[in-house]
Amino acid sequence: MAGNKLSSTEIDKRVQKAYDLRYNEKYTQERYVKWAKEQYADKSEQQYCQYFTKARKYYEETWKDLLEQQLQPAVQEVIRLMADEDPKVRQRAIDQVFKYTGNDIQKVQAEIKGDININFGED
Repeated sequence: MAGNKLSSTEIDKRVQKAYDLRYNEKYTQERYVKWAKEQYADKSEQQYCQYFTKARKYYEETWKDLLEQQLQPAVQEVIRLMADEDPKVRQRAIDQVFKYTGNDIQKVQAEIKGDININFGED
């Protein structure tokens, strides 16, 4: 019955199932498409591949949301640590801020003088 229009709810269920199989059961796309053909038998391989792709987008959005939910508490904790009475605690908090902003990289330049001989193969 290829070509029948599914409701958005049904599509969401299929994408959710694709997500579960892809990320929890470790299905490859090929294995998922084979499973979907047997399970649903109403759409094309291309449509099943789209469900599999949408499952990845759902995964990325879920992961991003999870990180964003952790961001505010993490910032509050760093602020709290930077206001600590102990100078060592304050310094470690500052070090973490520098580390995560990429400002902790020390640039070391060295001047090389003299002859440099590079040999490949026999001496």
